[in-house]
Parts: sequence; structure tokens; C-alpha cells
Amino acid sequence: MSSDNLLRLVIIGNDVNDAEMMISTIKSAGFAVRAKHAMDQDGLAEALQALSADIVLHTVDTPALGLEQTAQCLRQAGKHAPIVAVTRDGSGDVVDCMQQGAVDLVDSNNREHLKLVITRTADIQRQWRELKKFEAALRESEKRCRILLDSSRDAICYVHDGMHVYANDSYLNLFGYEALEDIEGLPLMDLVASEDQKKIKSFLRDLQKAAADNESLDITLTHAEGHTFAAHMEFSSATIDGEACTQIVIRDQSSNKELEEQLSYLSERDVATGLYNRNFFMGQLESAIRRATQEGQNAALIELEITNISEIKDRIGVAATDVVVADVAKLIQSTWNEDAAVLARFGETSYTLLSSIWEPAKLKPELSRLLSELNGHICDVETKSVTTQACIGVVQLDENAPDANELLARLEKAIAQARAKDSDQIAIYLPREGELSQKQLDRLWKEKLTLALEKQRLRLVFQPIVSLHGDPGERYDVFLRLLDEDGNIVPAGEFIPSAERTGMSELLDRWLIKTAIDKLAQARQSGEDIIFFLKLTAGSLQTPELISWLADLLRESRVPPASLVFEIKEDVIVTHLKQTKCLVKSLQEMHCRFAIDDFGTGLNPFQLLKAIPADFLKIDRSLMENIGEDQDNQETVRALTDTAHSLGKVTVGQFVEDAASLSVLWGMGMNYVQGHFLQEPSEEMNYDFSSMN
Repeated sequence: MSSDNLLRLVIIGNDVNDAEMMISTIKSAGFAVRAKHAMDQDGLAEALQALSADIVLHTVDTPALGLEQTAQCLRQAGKHAPIVAVTRDGSGDVVDCMQQGAVDLVDSNNREHLKLVITRTADIQRQWRELKKFEAALRESEKRCRILLDSSRDAICYVHDGMHVYANDSYLNLFGYEALEDIEGLPLMDLVASEDQKKIKSFLRDLQKAAADNESLDITLTHAEGHTFAAHMEFSSATIDGEACTQIVIRDQSSNKELEEQLSYLSERDVATGLYNRNFFMGQLESAIRRATQEGQNAALIELEITNISEIKDRIGVAATDVVVADVAKLIQSTWNEDAAVLARFGETSYTLLSSIWEPAKLKPELSRLLSELNGHICDVETKSVTTQACIGVVQLDENAPDANELLARLEKAIAQARAKDSDQIAIYLPREGELSQKQLDRLWKEKLTLALEKQRLRLVFQPIVSLHGDPGERYDVFLRLLDEDGNIVPAGEFIPSAERTGMSELLDRWLIKTAIDKLAQARQSGEDIIFFLKLTAGSLQTPELISWLADLLRESRVPPASLVFEIKEDVIVTHLKQTKCLVKSLQEMHCRFAIDDFGTGLNPFQLLKAIPADFLKIDRSLMENIGEDQDNQETVRALTDTAHSLGKVTVGQFVEDAASLSVLWGMGMNYVQGHFLQEPSEEMNYDFSSMN
């Protein structure tokens, strides 16, 4: 049975016959169906536990279970399954159903509509799951990239704000350092000979102003033992763990420059066409976005696609098609007369172009001229001739330009529009109303969060952290919740990224800390001994006065510092290592404790503990998924737990969703657990900790 057409359904309603009818209709749409039926909340919980649902079909007049309850059950179960509301008599308000959590409303008697809605919803669910796989693959690719960097013979480092944040072994050996810890946080300027320090300062200023992608400098550097040596430094924009920084590659001047230039050329080019390749073009696109959003240098992102490539392959064969692809590349180069344009082969039969010509009135004639050259172009391949047909899609880059991924998504929409045209197959993408750029979205969230603080629409919720071995005391993880104007909870993932980019996250952190400490003070007056785990974002790492503010707050409230455990995500710590070191040292001097959240996904996570002496390690969610059955995750978490205990660290297993996971974690010696299986986050601290003793 193909997994592509297997559809797992949970059907909610009182009429079993109606459920059977819907299953039959969905099967007629080409799906292999596995289904569970539920009539109330308990039945839904059992169905969700037994089946990894793709879609939930909810009959709207089910008396024992409403749409909102179903949506809540899915959230509590940690399931991502779209809800399709179903009516049997054409009644029901689609807007009301969608406000309660459904993605659409259908009449079960309208079978064609039901099939269309299910097909569309299943495709969206499949894409969501593919996205999760790709995200995991991306994390794995990033790990492999780090391995390649570590093993490279070239001396490579990453510098952020003038400080080293990463260096490979070749770089350390070049300067005579033994370990990364010896150079982390060390200013780049300390490795430059005194006579060349003015030179590199001037170079770096010019590099920042020009916002160039690749620049190089011949300079004299200083070894740890004091002697100097000449080297060639290459600078390029990069990111490490999501943070923008500068990559520096240092090559000895005695190296074969001609060979390096050839290798550099080949690394940027597509072999078949001689055009720039996709990777190089993506770097150029990032630079174009920066120039458009920060310097007002508008541009056009253009995609050209050979639309009749299937016919060409059928006529001349797959191998010979490369000749056509190369010939079209030459035609584009000769037709588009713009020195500053960047042309690349982006896909198997598509090309991308970055042009400074962006005004539609000027751009459209140029595109029409290019399209007329591409349409009907005859290419001779051995004894056969083929004629090409093409279409063109365009996206404008201006001050409201989103990130590269969103731009490419828009470009695909433009190409699809152009491809669908009967003639003049050119489409310039126009953003829909409400389609916001990152800057616009950040501005909107800043206004919303400012208003939420003024209108007191922030809440704290608490989830118990429970000892598996009978340790005394009550512990709660504290979460921030934002309410919209209607009192509905806004998922943190929607506003936290914008809050961090706009500086609002520091204000949110302080609100959380202040409100939590007030809550602790009240609890202590009632004789309760509670420990809070409080989350900090990257914004709080940029403010040195946080510690003095916290000290004053604790002194005024008379809350013992040992009642607070501050936690920061592992990826944030790695990105802001120097600031985190200072913060953790100050917190522990105050007798507060510290936890690393989402721990265990790095190449060598325990290396981080040499710099950050955390008290608690909270295991990453990806390692906790299905841990009751997933042998790989079990082995990984067991190894992390054993190593952590050998170092005297306390471990916390998060996102515990079932009894099987709890049993496995107890068996491997996990210290504490938390998750919806124990209790979902609540505004009340009412968990019975004695139940686990």
C-alpha cells in the first residue's frame, strides 16, 4: 500500500452509517482509508492514541463533543491534524466553524465537494509533514557542514562583532592554540600584527559599508608564541547557528593562487552551462535583499523556464537535453544586455536572473524581447532540431522584501501564473493584501505587544516538573501566554521571533520574571515551598543591567534566589556564548540556578558545559518524540542522561505524552519529567506532587 494515498481519519459523530458513507466517498477519490470513530471526548482521546490521524472529520451536531473541544483535545494530545466540519443537511456557518478551529465546512451529501476538500486538506497535511522532515534534514545538513568545517585543511573561523565564535583545528594550529576555548571570545584584532592593525580596521569598515559578499586582504598575522607570518585572508558573509557573522578563510601566500582561482571559479559555476550555480546565486540574492531593504536599491528577481522540455527529451533523449539547456543559456546571456545582472542555472530547466531593471514599465519590454527570442528558438542537436518554448516569472525586491525563502515561493507562484497563460507568458508577482514582509510583520507585532502590556493581556501558566525518584519540593516550568483582543491564546511561535528582532523580548522577559517572583512571594506567605523555571530569550542577554534589576527585585520580594532556575535554549547559548557566560556566572553568584533548554542536538553537546556550568539539562523535544517506542531516541537520551549524571548534572525529560514514555525515562534514570501526560500548562498551581512518590 502506497503511503502517498493512505489517509488516516478520525470521524466524530453519532451516526455510524454516515461515517461509513463518508469513508466510501473518500475511497472513491483514490485514497486508502484507515479510520477510527468517536462520539465523545473519551472516544476521541482513544482514537488519537490508536491512530496518527491525518484529518479529523467532525459532524457539527454531535451533542457530546463540540468543535472547540475537538480542537482542544488535539492540542492536548500534541497532534497536528486539520479538522473538517461536516453537516448533513446543508446547515451550519462556515465562518463560525473556522473560528472554532475547523479548516472548512462541507455537506456530507455533496460528495464531490467532500472529495475536493479532503483531497486539498490531505495534500496540505502531507506538505506539513514533509516540511518537518526537511527541517530535520536541514538540521542534519548543518551538522554535516560543521563536520566539514572542522575537518577542512583551510584555516577557517567565524567572527561576530569582532570576536571569535568558532574556529576549526587548522585555524587553531595556524595560530598555535590547542582548543576552541582558548580562542572563543578573543578579538580578531589580537591576532593581527601591530603594524597592520590600522590596515585591517580600515578594510573592515569599507567591507561593512560596501556590504560585499567576498573580499580578500593580504596581511601580517601574529602567532601565539609571538612570531609573525604573512597570510591571505578571505572574508565573506555567513551565519552560524542562525546568527549573522563573518567567515574568514586564511591561506598561506605561498599556496598555488592559480589553482585556488580555478577551484573558486568551479565552485561558483554550473558545469553544463557555465552560468553561476544555485548556491552562488542564493548568496547574491541575500545580498540583493539586504541592499533593497536597507539601502533602497530595488531589483527584480526573474525566473525563466523552458516549458516544453518533456517534448524535447522525448525527441532527442535525456542526455542530449543538456545541449539545449546550454544553448538557451548562451541565448539569454547574449539577449539580456546588462553588465550588473547575475544569471544562474537554478533548476534542471530553469534560469534565474537578478536585474537592476525593476520598474514594470521598463522591465516588461525587456522581458517581452527576451521571451520572443526564447520562443521558437531552434537548437540543432546532432542530426535533429528542436524548438524551445518558455515562460517568465518576476518578483520585485524593494524595502518591503521578505526573506529569500518567501521570495522564491512568490517566484514559483509567478511562474505558475505565466505558465497558465495562453499567450504573453510573463507574470510579475503582486503581493496580496495582507501579505506582509518581515519588517512589516515585526512592526505590527511590536505594536500588538506594546498594547498587550498596556492592556494587561499577558498571562503566566505553570506546568509541573516532577521527580521520578521522590525528591521533595514542588517545581513548575513557567510559560508566557499572550491573549488577543478576544481573549484567545496566541501561540508563542507567532510573536516571539518578531519580539526578539524588535527588542520587545527583553520587556516580555522582565514581565515574566517580575510576575513570577510576585507569585512566588505570595506562595511563600502561604507556607508553600516552590521552585520556578523561568525562560530567558536572546534579548535579555544583551542587557547587562538585568542582574542588578533582578537583585533588587529579589531583595524587595524576599524570595530566596535558590527558588529560581533560569533557562535558555541551547541554540541561543551557542549564538551568544560570551554573554551567556557572564549571565550564568552572575546568576550563580546570586545563588540562582541555571538550565540549558532543548539540550542534546549539537554535535558535541557536553562541550558546551565547559563554558556554561548549567545545573539542569532539559532534553530537546526532537529526542523525546515517541521515545516509548523509538529505539534510536532511547539510545540517544540514555547516553545523554548517563553522561550528564557522571558530570553531576540533573536531567529533565520534557514533552512526556504517555505512560510508555514515562516508564522508559524512569528506567534510564531521568531525574525529572514534564509534559501533558502529567498535566498541561495551567494558570493554577494545583498538581499533586505526592502522586509520584
